[in-house]
Amino acid sequence: MKTLDRYIAGMFLKNLLIAVTALVCLFAFQGVMGDLLDRQFPGDQILVYHLLNIPRVLVEMMPPAVLLATVFTLSGLARTNELIASFAIGVSLKRIVTLLLTVVFMVSCLLIVLQDRILPLTYKKRTTYYWHVMKKKPDFFLDIKQDKIWYRSKNLIFNLRLFDPQKKIIHGMSVYTFNENFDLVQVVSADRAKFTKQGWKLLDGTVTVFPSDQDFPLMQKFTTKDLLISETPKDFQEIEKEVDSLRLKELYRYVQRIGDAGADTKSVLVKLHSKISISFMPLIMCVLGVPFSVRSRREGGVARDLGLCLALTFFYWLFYSIGLSLGTNGALPPWLAAWLPSTFFGALAVTLIARQK
Repeated sequence: MKTLDRYIAGMFLKNLLIAVTALVCLFAFQGVMGDLLDRQFPGDQILVYHLLNIPRVLVEMMPPAVLLATVFTLSGLARTNELIASFAIGVSLKRIVTLLLTVVFMVSCLLIVLQDRILPLTYKKRTTYYWHVMKKKPDFFLDIKQDKIWYRSKNLIFNLRLFDPQKKIIHGMSVYTFNENFDLVQVVSADRAKFTKQGWKLLDGTVTVFPSDQDFPLMQKFTTKDLLISETPKDFQEIEKEVDSLRLKELYRYVQRIGDAGADTKSVLVKLHSKISISFMPLIMCVLGVPFSVRSRREGGVARDLGLCLALTFFYWLFYSIGLSLGTNGALPPWLAAWLPSTFFGALAVTLIARQK
């Protein structure tokens, strides 16, 4: 049976490679053409930016690619009567599906490694390239891997413990001001910073000034103070995006940190669970493609297989996106929002397989 296993596994991996390559190229081409039509950046910069985005696209395209590979492999075996021949020598559908699931499980494990090791690095490089080269802001810097968030813009460095985008409040804010020689001029620290129509208002903090003609700094406490900076909550929204640069362990610690500060953790928890669930989504896609591939007579050939896969992928991603939105809004627990669509379609696939003659 090892020869048959190698034959089926080899056919599946070949179809998977073709499917994922086609989907990644199609998705990347669509993104590049869209940015080229906008004409905001030069073509070479757009190309580099999207090349750095390929690992993320690969992770997102792997589930539909597995579905395509499963359907094309099994339907191909059925059309050539190789599936019937396998049944005749005692190789059941369960054994074939188990073989495919074993291969897909190894693919899912690779996706976990990709999510944890590769994607954070490429996201950081892509973000740095976007701000430094494309946006021409070489002074921009953002890091949330430490106990606090470091954000640099021009001659200011912000040190934040937590940013709550919904309430527009920063917890534990320090603003370091430097002169043109990068000498420290002033440090403003506050327990909280709230954005109002008039700008940022600091609450319960201190101002420390470092005069050039004195050896000792001057410090003064305040209850409320206006902070005149050009940054708005929209600028600090990059912090929410930067969680994509965190490894799974770092993201979990970040969730704990913002939870301890009393901020809303739903959106970050949804992102954490979605990183894991999308890695194992190919397993569900593999099972989902089985009942539509092993019929004795099929009409339409490759065109029908392709249309069926596109339809299944569309509804799967639709439910998945709705689930994540419900989790972010608090209508569903974050873990349930990330795993419910896969559970539903997995149960549907098992039911259809059980009813298959």
